[in-house]
Amino acid sequence: MTGEVLTPKQEKFCQLYVQLGNASEAYRQSYNSKAKTESVSVEASRLMANPSITLRVSQLQSEVQEQAFWSRMDSLKVLADIALGKDQEAKPSDKVAAVKVINSMHGWDKQTIEQTTTHKADKSLAELLTNGSKR
Repeated sequence: MTGEVLTPKQEKFCQLYVQLGNASEAYRQSYNSKAKTESVSVEASRLMANPSITLRVSQLQSEVQEQAFWSRMDSLKVLADIALGKDQEAKPSDKVAAVKVINSMHGWDKQTIEQTTTHKADKSLAELLTNGSKR
């Protein structure tokens, strides 16, 4: 660490933050706080700004990731083997499904539509609608 030893409450905060993913709730539980939401948020932010705390949180997150039975990367490797035909038992439909899942994991399956308008086009549309309603 940075040389600073964490207090037992700070260590508990770090562990709860990694477990819960919420600094305010981790602060509330580790410090047994009944303070207002705003105060808890400020104190949790202050702790998260402490380099010793952020280093410990990173260490704990790394440990959790190493202990995970199955990681996102493991999933990608298996799916890539299927999609690339390295799995000899995979049918063509399995390959297509694997590619779809990989795309979904990366968010590439979301269709985005870009829409741009100009003031002139908006005015013309408004005029069309106005003129059309007078008929």
